[in-house]
Amino acid sequence: MTHSLTGKIVGIYVGKQKGEGKTEVAFAEFVAGHGVRGDSHAGRDARRQVSLFAQETLNQLLAEGFAVTASALSANLFTEGLSLDSLRPGTQLRIGDVVLELIEARKPCRNITRIDNRLPKRLFGQCGHLARIVEGGIVRSGDVIEIVVSETQMKLEFV
Repeated sequence: MTHSLTGKIVGIYVGKQKGEGKTEVAFAEFVAGHGVRGDSHAGRDARRQVSLFAQETLNQLLAEGFAVTASALSANLFTEGLSLDSLRPGTQLRIGDVVLELIEARKPCRNITRIDNRLPKRLFGQCGHLARIVEGGIVRSGDVIEIVVSETQMKLEFV
């Protein structure tokens, strides 16, 4: 499988209340060690500060007839052109000045059954990632995402 080392942000979402959908914004401030400013999940968990979801997966759900919106999926960032679900925990992503570290695969939560009872099973293994903010800054829709490859990773891949 070919993995792209770059992608882009195609949607940024912030939610005021936990358990509710999120609202699309043109940009958001990512605060290192805290979360997305104004998002209900900010400051709650030092490791799970940002959620990411692949736009390609949302497009596939829509093509399969699911009545789902990006807002209802409650992710902060929607990515495109990046093999998001194949990335491993520990992978770092650079988006402008912001650096995120993937912590764990995102699991479909029970709130998703409000949209469709079939979604948790359908999204298993394709629900994106949770990440922590290593370096903060502003993220804008359209920003390029780069996978940060450390020297150690480079040596391991080319040995």
